[in-house]
Amino acid sequence: MKKTIAILLALVMTVSLLAGCSKGGGNDGEKTLTVALTAAPTHLDPHPQASTDSYRVVTQIYDRLVELDADMKLVPVLAESWEVKDETTTVFHLRKGVKFHDGNEMKAEDVKFSLERCIASPGVNYNYLIISEINIIDDYTVEFKTSEPCSVLLQRLTLDAASILSKAAVESTDDFDSHPVGCGPFKFVSWDTTSGEVVLEAFDDYWEGRPAIDKLVFKTIPESINRTVALETKEADIAYDLAATDFESVEKNPDLKLEKAASTTVWYLGMNTRDPILANKLVRKAIATAINVDDFITMVFNGNADPAHNTMLTPYLPGYVADAVKYDYSVENAKALLAQAGYADGLTLTLYVQDSQIFKDASVTIQEALRQVGITVNIKSMNASSFTSATVDGEHQLFFMSKTSIDPDSMLRSIYSEDSLGASGNRSFWTSAEVDAMLDEALATTDSAHANELYAKIQAIVADEVPIYPLAQEYINAGMQKNVEGFKLYPGKTHYIYGTSLAG
Repeated sequence: MKKTIAILLALVMTVSLLAGCSKGGGNDGEKTLTVALTAAPTHLDPHPQASTDSYRVVTQIYDRLVELDADMKLVPVLAESWEVKDETTTVFHLRKGVKFHDGNEMKAEDVKFSLERCIASPGVNYNYLIISEINIIDDYTVEFKTSEPCSVLLQRLTLDAASILSKAAVESTDDFDSHPVGCGPFKFVSWDTTSGEVVLEAFDDYWEGRPAIDKLVFKTIPESINRTVALETKEADIAYDLAATDFESVEKNPDLKLEKAASTTVWYLGMNTRDPILANKLVRKAIATAINVDDFITMVFNGNADPAHNTMLTPYLPGYVADAVKYDYSVENAKALLAQAGYADGLTLTLYVQDSQIFKDASVTIQEALRQVGITVNIKSMNASSFTSATVDGEHQLFFMSKTSIDPDSMLRSIYSEDSLGASGNRSFWTSAEVDAMLDEALATTDSAHANELYAKIQAIVADEVPIYPLAQEYINAGMQKNVEGFKLYPGKTHYIYGTSLAG
């Protein structure tokens, strides 16, 4: 009954948006693809730290030297080939004739400019600080040097932060974020920062061939039930991250289909160790012990996730170790830890979350779990931009968020390293010189077995310190109209639209 009411209300809310719309098409047969996001983009410039939904738009505008495909295999993109000269030198040979959206040809100067701009950007540069030099050999050849051997350089260059920008476009405006220019398959048209809607259009001169989609529209629909309704009413052609409770209705709808896949995303509860209460490791351990992870996954993901086993690495990444330190659920043990920490009579904490559905479900589930052991949790919900600012500045006590990564160093470094404090991902503000040294050693070694040994030690240390508590390894999904063809889910969550088409 509740779901029926929610659907009826959502229909009333969206009916005005449907008036005059021609789904999957437009004037003169224009092919328009509308994608429903969970949150409004915060940036279209790839260099400020941004949300997953921001990168889901960004990745359509820009290309990178190399990319990982839907099977997580490395493929050449703007670099048609590369060669490793020695353990600290890699030379990339660029494609000729690649055009930016402003008409300029992409050359080595743009590559050097883009990556040096990335390295100078505090929110994303932690993955690239090991790059010591970028040298232009000629217009179509560029040399990267690292200060030490880097076993994951190519993987790092697949991330959206390593997007190649038009140097001329960046230097010609004071507001590149609102006028982005890349050389990807879709070019920027408009961004309504009030509604979150972003409109892109096919780039006719795209080096790999013009997209089959003429216009690409991203709409922000935070409530998962409303994203499902948007599919049912044809307001959206694709909707990301549907609630598991809606899977059956989508799969039974003859006009819709559902795609699901494993991901490299981990959701976690973070604890600000600069806070006087949470600086006490016993309190952090009590919080971890108070949460029944299986119940959490049932309540928040409807079972559509796996336990994270107290590590930020997933089984798909090298170095994964399950339960290096375990926190078996126990109300009694959690209360005992709180008493040992000096809080036998309980305490009050504030939990910062974003205002989309998964955060709401998680926050009330965590709130109830901690209430059982004497911890009162006040929930502070806010939009993605405000959440990012608040947690970067350390205003929070508890926070809930996710991290997606395609290599173990990037995942662990962003969460635990001193280099990553604040904007780059370490919002628990916990650091360890020992962990930092091991991360650097693992990154520099060419011995994968030794690197995995170091990652195992790191996972044991951080699991014992528990500045964050990894809870769930997420599955990803997207619902879509039956006539959507060629779309593939990317395990890193920033799904590529290029290659997608609309039948009929």
